Amino acid sequence: MSIDPAAELPFFYGSISRFDAEQHLKLAGMSDGLFLLRQCLRSLGGYVLSLVWNLSFHHYPIEKQLNGTYCIVGGKAHCGPAELCEFYSKDPDGLVCTLKKPCLRPPETPIKLGVFDSLRDNMLREYVRQTWNLEGEEMEQAIISQAPNLERLIATTAHERMSWYHGKITRQEGERSVIFRSFCFFLRVRDREEVGTFALSMMYGKTVYHYQVLEDKSGKYSMPEGTKFDTIWQVRKHTNISNLILIIRNRLDTQYSDDN
Repeated sequence: MSIDPAAELPFFYGSISRFDAEQHLKLAGMSDGLFLLRQCLRSLGGYVLSLVWNLSFHHYPIEKQLNGTYCIVGGKAHCGPAELCEFYSKDPDGLVCTLKKPCLRPPETPIKLGVFDSLRDNMLREYVRQTWNLEGEEMEQAIISQAPNLERLIATTAHERMSWYHGKITRQEGERSVIFRSFCFFLRVRDREEVGTFALSMMYGKTVYHYQVLEDKSGKYSMPEGTKFDTIWQVRKHTNISNLILIIRNRLDTQYSDDN
């Protein structure tokens, strides 16, 4: 079973949003140097360091490198999240301040699992079984030795196991799915008119809106000019219905202004 390298850290909260992280920091007193660690919602295997300074919040993405080390963009590489936090508790090295006080996760608050966490172990075993025809102890050893590469490989197709993904369907079929299954909610559908593109569809009022999700040359996904993610399911996780409604309202407001 895959274990998150940060799972033993008492200030690691798992897959929580920026908003939730800030709420935890507020409840803990907002002292300078107060910090917590959470799972990054857009970078596979990465984290975000959420830090308080001068009553303001600062969020630093921590990327997992191909060699298994971790670093804040522009910073030094460390062998794990614990070692990274230990380093920044002594040297700010570009942060607004050193990490002074961990925001400890309450005993009644479990680490929040991400969308992929519940699927990962079964997908790893299924892939190793089908690809290398291994079982038992040999399978477990293969998973352990190849975990980083295997996790990245299966993560790129994990969306196909999720209920909101509708595979290769047309725009019209996508609209029928949204209307039939949900009112004012979003679903994702595959758009094969262009290679490497997907479509996000949602209903607001009585109108269905479609948003293109593109795959760039590096294999990252995003809406046009939006934040880039390693996988489709991260796009879905990050996309907030209230944000989409705001986009729609702005579009309608602009349209109304142009008409008048």
